Amino acid sequence: MKVNFTKQICFTFLIAISAIWICSCDTKTQQAGEAEKPAVDSLSGPTTNVPNTSQSELLRTVLGKPGGDFRGVKFGDPISKIKELESFELFEDSTDHVGFTYETENFEAIDVMYYLDKNQLLNGIRVDVYLNDAPSVAGLWTQFETYLSGKYAIDKKQGKVAFWKDKGGRMVKLEDVSKGKDFGLRLSIGTKGMKTMPM
Repeated sequence: MKVNFTKQICFTFLIAISAIWICSCDTKTQQAGEAEKPAVDSLSGPTTNVPNTSQSELLRTVLGKPGGDFRGVKFGDPISKIKELESFELFEDSTDHVGFTYETENFEAIDVMYYLDKNQLLNGIRVDVYLNDAPSVAGLWTQFETYLSGKYAIDKKQGKVAFWKDKGGRMVKLEDVSKGKDFGLRLSIGTKGMKTMPM
């Protein structure tokens, strides 16, 4: 009986050593495999989803006060009236334009540039809306397209750009300016060929 018990102990010891050796080889293989993997840029890895503002709410924010041609102001209004009516924060004040900005709680941004003629009267508007992702761009595009088609005469649509005309002969241009990981829309209203504001 003693011989069988000794054989069992030796056999058990041999199995335990083999198991330890197999596990240690597997760990080294895993570590080697991990070392061979290319480094991952933390900026290009998975990102946390940032909530988006509802597209209709964002459109209302962009459009601002009712009345006028845009955000309560009319083409031909003096710069003083624009500054009085505009609720966004002033960030740029020049002889040929004045710019205002606003950021939503979801990190979307809206920049509004009012372009002025030599008499300091409004003759062009450009709005840049910076968004968090492609679905937000598509949703806001649809909201803008519906709104603009109800207010202006549709002119043409080419890919990521759509045009309308207002009764005063001004062009209205909506374009998807998304590039890579930067998402956004640009709305331009003004006379075609204005040097200070590209249409």
